This record gives sequence, C-alpha cells and structure tokens, in this order.
Amino acid sequence: MKKGIKAAFILGAALLILGGCSTGQSEDAAQGNSSAGSQSLAVSLPEQLSTLDTTQTTDKVTFTVAQHLFEGLYRLDENSEEVPGLAESVDISDDGKTYTFHLRDGLKWSDGTPIIANDFEFSWKRLVNPDTMGPNAYWLDNVENSLDIRNGEKDIDTMGIEAVDDQTFEVQLIDPQPSFLSVISIAWLAPQNEDYVNEKGDNYAASSDDMIYSGPFILENWDRSSDTWELKPNPEYYDNDVVNLDEVQGSTVKEENTGINLFESGDLDFTNISGQFVQQYKNDDALVSQQEVANQFLDFNKKANDELANVHLRKAFALAIDKENLVKSVLDDGSKPLNGLIPAGLYENSETKEDFREYSGNYNEYDLDEAKKEWAKAQEEIGDSVELDLLVGDLDNSKKVAEYIQSQLEENLDGVTINVTPQPPNNVNESRTNKDYELSLSGWIAGSSDMNSYFNLYRPGSSYNYGEYENKEYGELAEKAVTEDANDENQMFEDYKEAEKILLSDDAAQVPIYQSAANYGSTSNDVGGE
Repeated sequence: MKKGIKAAFILGAALLILGGCSTGQSEDAAQGNSSAGSQSLAVSLPEQLSTLDTTQTTDKVTFTVAQHLFEGLYRLDENSEEVPGLAESVDISDDGKTYTFHLRDGLKWSDGTPIIANDFEFSWKRLVNPDTMGPNAYWLDNVENSLDIRNGEKDIDTMGIEAVDDQTFEVQLIDPQPSFLSVISIAWLAPQNEDYVNEKGDNYAASSDDMIYSGPFILENWDRSSDTWELKPNPEYYDNDVVNLDEVQGSTVKEENTGINLFESGDLDFTNISGQFVQQYKNDDALVSQQEVANQFLDFNKKANDELANVHLRKAFALAIDKENLVKSVLDDGSKPLNGLIPAGLYENSETKEDFREYSGNYNEYDLDEAKKEWAKAQEEIGDSVELDLLVGDLDNSKKVAEYIQSQLEENLDGVTINVTPQPPNNVNESRTNKDYELSLSGWIAGSSDMNSYFNLYRPGSSYNYGEYENKEYGELAEKAVTEDANDENQMFEDYKEAEKILLSDDAAQVPIYQSAANYGSTSNDVGGE
C-alpha cells in the first residue's frame, strides 16, 4: 500500500496548524509571520464548522479541525505514516484478525477525566448503533457483527470490540485488513466519554463548551453559528511538550478576494488561493501548493426524475465536458483532469508498484461526437429537451466550475438547460443527504488510503449513496475487494477495476471532473511542504 500521501489525509489547513507541533518542521515554521517568539497564527477556512461530534463529522473543513481536537488509538504523522497515538502499542494476532491495543499511562481528557478503553468501546458502538449511527459507520464493517448491527440484525452488545480493562482495548475483525491502522487514525474513531456524552444529551458538541478533547488542542468561542473560533493547547494532552503554538485564530472567509486582502495586510497568516491568484503568487515563497488526493465530480440523483434515470442522458453529460480546458482555462491552479472514481496517488500496488488510477485506465473522456449520439438516444426516450438544476456550494471556485459545466452541457447538447443553484456548503450537504437535488457538484477527499472510501459512495445501503445508485454486480465487487480479496492486492485491483467500469462506463452514475490541487498563502513556506 502506498504511503506518503499526505494530502489524502491531512488538508493544507491542517498541516499549517500541525506546524505548531514538533513533527519534523523547524521551530521557526511553527511561529507564523510575527517576530521571533510569537506563537499565534490566524487562519481562514472557506466554510463554517458544522458538527464536531466525531461520529457525525463528514465535511472537509470541519474534519480538518476535528483532527486536531480528537486523537484516537493511532494518528498519522507528517508523512501520513500510522504511529501510536493514545495507544502506546498494539499486538496483532498471527492471522491478522485480532488487534489488542494498550493505552498509554495517565491519559486524560481536557477536563482531567481519565481516558480509558471504555471510551473507545462507547464511541465505536455509538458510531454503529442504528439509533445513533454516523455516516462513516461503514469503516467498521469488518469488525465482527458490526455490519449486521447497523442493519438492525444483531444487538449492539455482540460487536467484536471489548474494553478488557481500563488500558486494554481489543478488536476482532472478520477478515485481515492491512489498512486497519490507517482507518483508526482518523478522528471519527476517536474516543468519547460515555458519562459526559450522556450528561450533555442533545447539546453534546453543539458548542466548544459542550465537548472535552483528547487531542493536542481544545476549541474555544465556537458554536454552530460561529464564523470565528480559537484553538488553544490542551493542557492535559500526553505529549503537550511538542505543541509550540499558543493560539490559532480561525475565521470563515468565503470570498477569496477578502482572504487575499487580509493575507496581504498581515491580518491572516494562512488563506486559500486559487485561479488567477495562484498565477499571481507562483513565484512567491508565500505560495504552498500540493496535489490533493481528492476528486471533484458531477453527481446524479437518479430517482429525482425520468430524465436522470436515463443512462443515455447521463452518458451524454459524461462525454460532453472538456475537462482539459476546465483545468487550464478556468481553474489554472494545478488541478488535473480526472477520468476515474479513484484519484491518482491514493493507492499503489506494493507488488507491481502500479498506481490504481494507471491500472484501471480512463473512462468517459471528452468525446463530443459520442456525447451527441448518446443525447440523441436519450431524446428518443425522454423528449427533445430537458431542464435540470445543478446544486453547488456558493464558494468562488465551485461557482466557476458549475458555470463552466452549465455552458458545456448547454452548448454541446442542443435542448439541455442547466440552472446553477448556489447554496452555502452546509446546506448543500443537507440537501444531498435528504436527496433533495437533481444534479450536484461534489467532492470527496480520502479519509485513509483504503479505496473503499470512494467505492462506498455508491454501495447499496451506504449513507453517502445520495443519488440512490443501484447495481448488484457493482456492490458485490466492492464487497469482495474488502473481504475475501483484501489481502490479495492484484485481485483487489481487478475487483475495483471491474466495479469502476460498471459505475462509470456502463452506468455513468458519476462524472469525474478533476483532481483538485490545494494552494495556500502562508507566512511560512515550510508549512505544508513535502
């Protein structure tokens, strides 16, 4: 399995904040743009934080912050390698199915309460329990009985996890899973204190005063309506000697021009940069650039109407968008065209050294002649014209991409009308969750190097299958890849390749658009660097 894919796990903003920890960077890089000794940073993120209940967190921005507030059994270092976190060590059985984690001595929550193994048992069961289940519960499907529990077929107490004692947490897997330590390094499998969560009830994680923290930082001055917040060092964190920052001041800045102006004036140490500003800063040491292991795609709600249920319409849309022109003329920020579900750089076969994107090939590349043929077939079945709404976040970049897609479809397919409907990103997430959309411009960034994260978007029963895609063979292949073929990378690659072909070539359930690049203005050019 390929390592060193930092952008898949820890976003640019997260790298900046982690610059305050001694993780291989120079001390100067941890001190922002102020005079020597200053240890405060001002950062902007393009959206408000949503829920910080780790069992429910899904969006990219909130997840970035959550990674610094909540540490789990393992964590990812600056090279995205799994290293011990709250667990000091792990024993793995010879058959690869039993993981026994040993917690560090003297662990404490930010309020001084001891962190114990039951905190993991409670949070993992809370993630999977149908009464409290989170969208990322599928990550534990390989734990004994977990899938049956979340499907309502078995009792929560049969889940294959146990707090053996206060410092020992045992996990029983159905099949060996080489990526398991990577999966548990993500914040959604961090611990939660049972007494505290039950005491807070519906108010748990509703504000910074309604949470306790297991990671290097605590959150202050935040609730769900806040555009500003602060991170402060967690005084109870077991390794707080390596946390050099005294404060991170966070703010929501949706308009990129505003963020650039604040950065130029010295009011921000870190802000997002895209498009024309990337070119403006390309020779400036302030620019930090990374290729993200993330995809941006056009998604169809296939049950919204007869038009979107038509495979020929979907194929016509998939073939009618010139992605090369998009990334060169519209984005111009280092993003690359993407013609597959899995972005490049996520997973490399350890035996053949071949990246999965290269192995699987390209699907639905721009072909206007074929697009028009598919559109003609669609017209025979649904009529000569169609009008559809395209749901998109109201951020500058998202709106530019949506308008480009609108123009491509309307100009290349006679009779197609696309209405772009921008909404705040959290509203977009809610509309997609409620399946209240027709088309949407969406993105996905990996939570771990496991390709299951992407294929799960379209698996039957997945919380993320917003467009209600159904294909039995696709589901069986995706399931086979994470069960019986999980330890045979060559066969796993073949399973996923066949599944990707069904999803994109046969059914056109999604239109991959581009693999995004992350570009930031930073007062320290060491921040976020490889």
